[in-house]
Formats: sequence, structure tokens, C-alpha cells
Amino acid sequence: MLIIPIQNKPDWRRPPLMCFALIALNLLVFVFYQGRDEARWQQAEEYYFSSDLPELEEQRFLIYVNELHPEWRMQVDVQGEDFVYRELLWNPEFHHWLLPQLRAEGETEWLAQRQKFADMRDRLSSIAMGLTPAEPSVSGLFGHMFLHGSWDHLIGNMLFLLLFGLSVELALGGLWFAGLYLLGGLAAAGLHMAVEAGSLVPMVGASGAVSAVMGMFVAIYGVRRLRFFYTVGFVFGEFSAPALLVLPLWLGKEIFGYFYGDAGIAYWAHTGGLLAGFAATLLLLSRRPPLEQMPVEAEAPSPQLRALARIDRFQEEGKLLEAADAATAAVRQYPQSLVLIERAIELTAAAPESEAFHRANLALFAQASNTAIDGHTLADGYRRYLQQATQPRALTTKVCLLLARRAAQEKDWKWLDELLRRLHKQQVEHPLLPKLSMALVGHYRRLGDESRAREALHLFRGGEVPAQQ
Repeated sequence: MLIIPIQNKPDWRRPPLMCFALIALNLLVFVFYQGRDEARWQQAEEYYFSSDLPELEEQRFLIYVNELHPEWRMQVDVQGEDFVYRELLWNPEFHHWLLPQLRAEGETEWLAQRQKFADMRDRLSSIAMGLTPAEPSVSGLFGHMFLHGSWDHLIGNMLFLLLFGLSVELALGGLWFAGLYLLGGLAAAGLHMAVEAGSLVPMVGASGAVSAVMGMFVAIYGVRRLRFFYTVGFVFGEFSAPALLVLPLWLGKEIFGYFYGDAGIAYWAHTGGLLAGFAATLLLLSRRPPLEQMPVEAEAPSPQLRALARIDRFQEEGKLLEAADAATAAVRQYPQSLVLIERAIELTAAAPESEAFHRANLALFAQASNTAIDGHTLADGYRRYLQQATQPRALTTKVCLLLARRAAQEKDWKWLDELLRRLHKQQVEHPLLPKLSMALVGHYRRLGDESRAREALHLFRGGEVPAQQ
């Protein structure tokens, strides 16, 4: 799942220099420092296979598997030497398991060779400057947030840093932005070490610090509505929401990823960064207001509003026929828009026998089941239509039934009486009508008007009903 803002625009009159500096620093570290890792590893590997270590350690590794990882036996059988030597070279747990035994056995030469190899291997950037929870160091606490595992890892983190850092630096200033960036990275490291205590696997990446910038972003914008782009699997789209709402979504994504996602991703580091960036920025903003918030684009008008603006433009130009046609077309396209329906009725009322006028009123009456539309609006539209149309073709049996049910829900008994009489006159039979009739009977009896109650009772029991006075 991916959720990113698509509405905040940078102010290039005040370029985010610190954000660009952090991106440049990450890029330089990856190219000029981590770029030499291949040569470092080749040197360590060549030393290992030119030494006595392969012959000495292969059998010892099998003992290690039997004692600590019996679940690896199948991999040893299937993959053979590829698996064995990958673990001998890379597995720090095996190294820490082996050294005390060699010291106890007095294997000084073996111990010296193994230690020399480990020293050469540990010059790799991920080990030298990465964060190892079991062996934390100051260099690892700060260095890990400027290292990356691949170009994809680097580019992804830097894109997110740019997307969120633009607005955060503008609001907080370059120094506060950099300070909270580092603080977020340290908080990410702290939570990762707490959850993965004892792990010898180094963590690298700016993701924790970048997550802190995302938390800062939420704290700055708070309840302001922004537009966001999202992807969930192969589904993607946009939504508008207060910035604060996406924080639990981001947190939920990280927690879900920890239990069901890629085991190689430090999800708790992301969580620690998010929370630390959010909390620290809230504290900072409580002490002083933001320097400046990123300008937010006005939301694009909805299609209905664009249609309404087109109708208004025709009216302003005196093109009433074109305005009526545009309103009629808009109602066909957006039949749930009350504003467009009312505008279409208004513009077609000059020709009350026209098909467009009847269709516009029919669209209004079709909203009878929509409780968001006020019942008085429907009742007033019904009576106005009867006054204007000599042949009210829009009042079909189905429409009258819908309106009658709505009248009963609204307890608009006068309107219900009118509709039941119309349906009776049309000789309509429907299971709903006796229920509506009895509701009207109950109303008149509560008023003590037995005469009208009998009339209502008679409506769908057969016979003629005298016109209501």
C-alpha cells in the first residue's frame, strides 16, 4: 500500500536547500563510499579461500547447524556447498559461536585467520556503518540512515524525502528540519533495537528518518484537507482527507507489514520514525508557529460544478435555450444532483408541456427515496408541477407510489392524502397502498376526524370517494 500527497506545491522562491543537501549526501555516500564495497568483499573472499578456513570450518559448521539450527539440515542437503559457504562467509551468528570455542581449544592460528577475515569483511559499509541491534555503536546509530542496499532502495527513499521534505522544510526552516530528521532516524533505530534486540543483522537505509519527515508533514498540516494518491495492490486512485487521517493508515501499514510482509524490511524502524517525527513537530509547533505552510492547490471543481458553471455562462450570455439544453444534458449525466435538477426545472418551466420539463420533474421525483433531500422540497416540487403542467406525465404510478411512501415517512398527511386519491383515481392496486391508507386513517382518528378517517379507509376498499373539501 502506498499513500502520498499530490497537492502540496513547493515555493521555489525559497528552495528547500537542506532537503537537497540530505539527498545529495545520501547519493554521494552510496556512490563513493558504498560503491567500493564490491572491491572490499572481493578482497575478503579471496583471503578466505586462500586460507585454511574452508577446510577447517566446513565440519564445524555442520556441528553448529545440528546444535542451533536443525531446521537448516534440508537446505544443507539440497544446496550443498553453496549454502554452507554462504553462511560461513556471511553469518555473524556462526562467527560469534565459533570464536569462544577456538579460544577454549587453543586454536590460535585458526582464530587469527578467522579474525582477520572478519576484520576484512566488517569493512563493508553495511557492517561498518550499519546499525546492528546486538552491537550498537555511535557510528551505526547515525551512519545507518545514510546507507542503502541498492539503487532502488536509495531512489525510493529519496523520492519520499523530496515529496514530504519540500513542505516540511518550508514550515520548520532548514536547521530544525535537519535536526528533526536526525532525531527521527535515532528514534527509528531505538525502536528497531528494542524489537530486534540481540539481532546480529545490520540495518541500513534512510527509511526511518524519511518516515519521521512524513510524521512531521502530518503534524504541520493537521486537519487541513489534502488530496492523496494511493495504491493497494493493483488498485489505485485518489482521495481527499485531513492530513491527520493518513497517520493511522501509515502506522497500520507498517504493523501489517511486520506480521505479513517482507521479513527483510525494518517495519518497526518506520513506525518509530513516524511517531517521533509527528510528536517532535507537534511539540515544536506548540512553542512557535511554522515559518510558512506550503501553499495548497484549490481542489479541482467537481464535474457537477463544471456543468453548473457552463449553464450559468449560457444564462449570463442570454442564451436561455442553450442553458436549458445544457441543464437537461447535465441531469441525464448526474441524475442525483439536486442543484442541477432544480436548475433544469427552472429553465424548462417556460415550456411546461415540453418533454424536457417533464423529464426534469421526473428526475426530482425519483429522489423520493433519498433521505438526504428534504421532504418539503419534494412536496413543493410536486405541487408546483401540478400547477404548471396540464398533463402531468411525470406522475406515473411508480412515481406516485414512491412519493406516497416518502409522504408517510415525513408524516406529511395532506400530501399523502393527495397522492392516495390520485392513485385511487388511476385504479392502482399495490400491496403498499392499504398500509399507506391505514397510516392516513390512524392520523385522522388521532385528530378525532372520523369522517376523513372513513374516507381514507374507503380509498382502497372499493367505491367512489368524494373530493376533499
